[in-house]
Amino acid sequence: MQQKIEDLATELIRLPKRERLEIVRFLLFLDNRSLGLDDIDSAWEKEITDRVHAVDEGTAKGIDYDKAMQKIEKRFTS
Repeated sequence: MQQKIEDLATELIRLPKRERLEIVRFLLFLDNRSLGLDDIDSAWEKEITDRVHAVDEGTAKGIDYDKAMQKIEKRFTS
């Protein structure tokens, strides 16, 4: 299972930023639609919109892929 996640992450990281953000938006939509909480949906929609604007304007700050994966792995394995 871990290898599949790493393979998928590798493929996703190769996508253009805008496409990655759209995938994030879709996944968050899937997670939130079953909750039926409009406030959460609105907050995430604003966050996603802000991030897309930051990417479009060139003000978004990226982080190193390996460091990001280490943080994610540490967070979910502890």
